Amino acid sequence: MADLLPGIDIAVRIEPREFLERMAVIAEESGWFTVERHYDSGLLKSVLDIVNFRYVGNSPHTGVGGQLIARDDIPGRILLEMRAERWDPDPPTRAIYCGVATELMLPLLKTYNRTYSTRHRFRVQKAILKGTRLSPLTKTLFERFAILANTSSLHPLDWDRFYAFVRESRQELPGYELRAMLIDRGFSSEKAQHLSEIYAHLWNFKRRKW
Repeated sequence: MADLLPGIDIAVRIEPREFLERMAVIAEESGWFTVERHYDSGLLKSVLDIVNFRYVGNSPHTGVGGQLIARDDIPGRILLEMRAERWDPDPPTRAIYCGVATELMLPLLKTYNRTYSTRHRFRVQKAILKGTRLSPLTKTLFERFAILANTSSLHPLDWDRFYAFVRESRQELPGYELRAMLIDRGFSSEKAQHLSEIYAHLWNFKRRKW
């Protein structure tokens, strides 16, 4: 089975969007990143804010960068996920994933700490020996999608089964775990990452109280 990549987060006490914006400015001023801001413009309140940091230096990994995510259902925590169009090796091991986070994103956080007299640090999830125990319903919905899916290019019926996997399940899976499950079913690392991102967005929509 592909390595279950660890969750990484940062504990913050200020408004999450303010932290994201400060980090974005630091990255832009460093000259090593292009930055993309995706701030939720919800009418009632912010639900999901994301800033992408695309590394422009040399790397063995193609299109590598980091993503800082603020979710209203995880107060006081900023999530960090590392991304690449293609890892080397692909998929990455836990050690490589954590190493890239340390190499690219930790210098930005250290600059933040010096600038704002803070002591923020990365919290890396401990090694996972076993994945989440799937409920019978979640397992059935996932297998129905994964077994029948065209892994190279999803058919509209594949998307219907994927949406059903989110809509009908009451169990939300961590992104890193879903990514590993998809890779084990034959999806490329890039496609598994893309689907896990869509999955997270669908669950955020599902949690909204209209």
